[in-house]
Amino acid sequence: MSDVGDLNRRKRERLRRELRALRTEFAAWLEQRRAKDVCGQHTSQYVALEDCVTGAARGLEKHLDALRLDQPRGEFAEECRRHDHRILWLRRLWKYFRDRLDQRDDPRLAPVLRAADEVVWSAWRPVFERAPALGLSVTGGPTPLPFIDLEYSAAATPRALVGRELRRDGGPLLSDYLEQLPMALLHLPISCVASPWWLVFIGHEVGHQLQFQLGLVTGFRALLEQAVNVASETLAIEDAGVAAQRWGGWSEEVFADVYSVLSFGTAAVRAMVEFEQHSDARMRVGRERYPPAAVRLHLLVRVAEVLGLSGARATLDGWEPHRLVAEGDPAAEDYRLVDAVVEASLADLPGHDVSLKELLGFDAGKSALEWPTVPSPFDLAGPRRMTSAALAAWERVDAEEDAEALEALSAAVPQLLGEKRLPGRRSAPRTSDSARVDGDRLSEILLDLDVEHLEAATGAA
Repeated sequence: MSDVGDLNRRKRERLRRELRALRTEFAAWLEQRRAKDVCGQHTSQYVALEDCVTGAARGLEKHLDALRLDQPRGEFAEECRRHDHRILWLRRLWKYFRDRLDQRDDPRLAPVLRAADEVVWSAWRPVFERAPALGLSVTGGPTPLPFIDLEYSAAATPRALVGRELRRDGGPLLSDYLEQLPMALLHLPISCVASPWWLVFIGHEVGHQLQFQLGLVTGFRALLEQAVNVASETLAIEDAGVAAQRWGGWSEEVFADVYSVLSFGTAAVRAMVEFEQHSDARMRVGRERYPPAAVRLHLLVRVAEVLGLSGARATLDGWEPHRLVAEGDPAAEDYRLVDAVVEASLADLPGHDVSLKELLGFDAGKSALEWPTVPSPFDLAGPRRMTSAALAAWERVDAEEDAEALEALSAAVPQLLGEKRLPGRRSAPRTSDSARVDGDRLSEILLDLDVEHLEAATGAA
C-alpha cells in the first residue's frame, strides 16, 4: 500500500475507534439503565433509542468500511471530516435523551418522575388498548417520556418534531430530514417537584402527543373550521371565514384541552384557571396558538358540563368569563362560538366512527375521588383519578393556609402515585408497522447531508 493509502487507512481506523467507543459507551449506559428499570417501566423507550443509535452507528460503520483508501489524501480527509460530524451528531442525539432519562437518578427528581411515568401511562395507554375493539387501526410507538424542564409551563415535543436543543445556534439540524425522533417528550415544569398536583397538566400534553400520533392535526382543524362556519351563520357572526381561521389556528390547543378534561375531569379546568389568570384586559386578548383566556376557560367548563361532570363552573374559582369579554371584540364572537366548537370536538373524530370520549373510555361516574383514596379495582384510570384528587386536596389545604399540611401533601402525592403502579411492562407490541425510528434510515440521512448541514448540526459552522 502506498504512503498515502497507509495514512488514509490510519485515519479511517481512528474514526472506527471513535464509532466503537460511542457504541461501547452507549451499550454500557443502556445496560445500567435497564438494570435500574426493574419493572420494565421504560422498555419501549429503551428499545426505540437502541434502534436509533445502534442502527445509525452500524450504518456509518459500513460506510467507513467501504471508503476507498486510494483516494488523494485531501479528498479522503474531507470524507473523514464529514464522518467526524456524523459521529458527533449521533452523540448529541444520544445525550439529548440520556440527560432526560438520567434525571431518574436524581434523588430530588426521582419521586415525582416515578409518579409522572404512571400518570402518563394512564393518560396514554387506554387509547391504544381500546382502539382495536372500536375498529380503529392505530400505531402505538413508545410511551412519551416525562422529564423536568426549566420552563414555566408543561409542554410536549411529539416524535414528529425536533427539539430546539437539537438545533444548535439556530442552524438547520435534521428537522428537515429526521422523520421521527426515537420517542416523544413531555416537558414538566420544575414546579411539579414541590407541587406534584400539577401533574394534572399531563392530560393536556398527552393530548398533543396523541393528536400527532393518530394523524388528527389537519383533520381536526378542518372539523373545527367547518363547525365555526356553520355556527357563524346561525349566530350572525360578521365574518365567518375570519372566525373559522382563528379557531383553526387554535385547533391543536383545543384538542389538547378537550383531552385533558376527558382524562382528568374538572381538575383539568381548575388547573388551567391557575395558569390562565391575567388582568381583565388580557383575559380577552387573542393569542396565536390559544383562544383568549376567558374564552379558553369557558370552553373547558362547557366540555366538562357537556360530559356530565358536576361542579365544573365552581372550579373557575370566582372568575366569570362572560363578564370579561367585551361586546364588539372578537373575543365576544369566539365566546358565542364555544358551544359549536365543543360539540364538534366531542363528535366522531375526522375519518373515524369513534369519538375521543369512546376512545378514552370516559366515564363521568368515575371522576370523583377523595385523596388519598386508591380506586378499587385499580385500573388504567387510577393514576389520573388520584392526581385529580390530589389537586382538590391541594386546593383545600391551600385555602386553610396550613404550611405543614401542604408540605405533607407534597411528599405524599408522588410517593403514593409511584407506589400504586399498574402491573406489567411498558412496551408496546412490536409489529411490522410499529412507528419507530429506523436506525439504518437515520444513517442514510446522515450520509446524504452535505458539509454545510453537518457543520450547522454540530455547531462547527
